[in-house]
Amino acid sequence: MQEVIEELQLDLPKVCMDIEDFIRKTLQKMNKDGTVVGLSGGLDSAVTATLTVRSLGKENVHLFNMPERDSKPIHKKHAKELANFLGVKLKKKSITPIVRAVKGYKLLPIRFIPSRRLRGLLVKFGRSKLISREESNLLENRLHPKAGSWIARGNAYAVTKHRTRMVVLYQYADVNNLMVVGAANRTEWMTGTFSKWGIDHCSDMMPLLHIYRSQLEQIAEYLEIPWCIRSKYADPDIMPGIDNKGELLGNFTLVDQILVASENGFSSEELYNAYGKISVQQILTLKEYSKQMRESPYHKN
Repeated sequence: MQEVIEELQLDLPKVCMDIEDFIRKTLQKMNKDGTVVGLSGGLDSAVTATLTVRSLGKENVHLFNMPERDSKPIHKKHAKELANFLGVKLKKKSITPIVRAVKGYKLLPIRFIPSRRLRGLLVKFGRSKLISREESNLLENRLHPKAGSWIARGNAYAVTKHRTRMVVLYQYADVNNLMVVGAANRTEWMTGTFSKWGIDHCSDMMPLLHIYRSQLEQIAEYLEIPWCIRSKYADPDIMPGIDNKGELLGNFTLVDQILVASENGFSSEELYNAYGKISVQQILTLKEYSKQMRESPYHKN
């Protein structure tokens, strides 16, 4: 699988230049006055924001942080550090009142626990019991849940926040005639580890959608993104106790190699021999289960 490893190695100056050119051309095509990026404090949005600033200049980029009750303070701090790194003022708006108004927090009983740490411990305990009983992977269950189950409710609890962020960001963009730049990467796109119709799905453009997560790390190093952001876990920061997407999905380098190899037509037997049957089946199952997320809304021609 040496060819797969080589394919994941990027010509970083060229890749970044191509993305920056794509951002400029898309902005001109949409006839907008600038851009806005939802900045979470994580790697995806940090790389997206940095490339957008390199492409258009900091005067044409707005950065928007939208924390809520379950957000970890460290990610808000890192969003601020990235904004300072880019020389762009960071706008902030808490979405807690909106999530509360639509009863998003009532989907799980952890709403009664005031401490974020204790809410996280309860979620971790619940995860262990659910996975043990259903003998399945949490990410697979999320994509094919039983109606009314705790996994279905937990999924609704999480995606409500990203859908709220999408609405808030677009309201700001529409008022200021801005193009919304999304930050999803190809790894989460192909495995369904994003929120359908959420801030990591709905945007005017997704300049990193062809970039796998392990490639994103290469770009971040090349762009000299602050180490505090590059060195931390891929934390979705939407629910206490769910702290590392990589822990649920698997090693990003391995996941990306499986995805690339499968897209290049390698047989199941070749994939099993190279990466192990369990890992391959998990990733290919996620890819199949999440297919509808990438295809819908369905319509007749």
